[in-house]
Amino acid sequence: MQRPQFLSRPTKRPLPWYLDVRRLGIASVEMFGTVGALFIYFFIRGGRPDDIEASLSRGLQIIDIEKRLGVFTELHWQEFFLPYELLMDIANQVYAWGHYPVLAAIGTWLAIKNPSRFRFVRNVMLLSGVVGIISYWLLPTAPPRLIHLSGIDFGFVDTVHGSADVVYLQPAPFVNDFAALPSFHFGWIALASAAIWVNTSNPFLRAFAVALSVVMWWAIVVTGNHFFFDMIAGGLVVAVCWIAVAYLDRIGVSRRLTDFLSAAARRLRSYLGAFLHRQVVERLAPHLAPRLRAPRVDEWRRSRGKDAVA
Repeated sequence: MQRPQFLSRPTKRPLPWYLDVRRLGIASVEMFGTVGALFIYFFIRGGRPDDIEASLSRGLQIIDIEKRLGVFTELHWQEFFLPYELLMDIANQVYAWGHYPVLAAIGTWLAIKNPSRFRFVRNVMLLSGVVGIISYWLLPTAPPRLIHLSGIDFGFVDTVHGSADVVYLQPAPFVNDFAALPSFHFGWIALASAAIWVNTSNPFLRAFAVALSVVMWWAIVVTGNHFFFDMIAGGLVVAVCWIAVAYLDRIGVSRRLTDFLSAAARRLRSYLGAFLHRQVVERLAPHLAPRLRAPRVDEWRRSRGKDAVA
């Protein structure tokens, strides 16, 4: 027998994401933790002392490899687009502002939409960052825009760093001009494209994901910032790390690591709370106590006096 409709409980609709305080709180914690990890990554990457001679030698080796494969056409790409000022302005802005701001926007979207899938993509990024740091320290490589320092000028033009019209904000401790191999300027955008693709079935968003990587590839090449070899290496590192993190998730390692980091964060928070309590509250308590307690004591004494008279 079907239950009358007026007796059935109304289904509770989920709150929209911008009103779901719990979801926004989780997303905020995930994003702040990721930003902190990336600060460490950039600081270590930027701490590598310049080895100009080895970096230029490796850059020339990449040119030689691409020539043997018949794919050394980056200079032709740049020469073709350089006369078109508007297109070059677009390429410069895409390179400068189409990377970290776009990664932040897509990361925020995914953290709100599905925190567990955000953690997966975040772990892929961090694992690839570890591989990148090892490569940047052991295999420093000059990008096309600096290859002229070797004494051989192929004709590459630095349209981003060499232009006063382009604002490319990067703190000095994070700068490493010879961290070209692998290229995460392309690799992490490819990761963002993959994250969009697997987390939505919307054809317009998927088209945007594909366009994101295609446009970034074009902008990197025509601005003289990476060789094809660098970008392919960045994409391969991200792909291998994706497979590795998926395997670690399957055997439960990622979950245990996440639980460990969460417990460590809670312990650190409790320690910081206790430290702040000792350093701030206890020092202010002697000064605040008389002001806070005196009215209550006076009121208690007056009430006791009234009871005695009665």
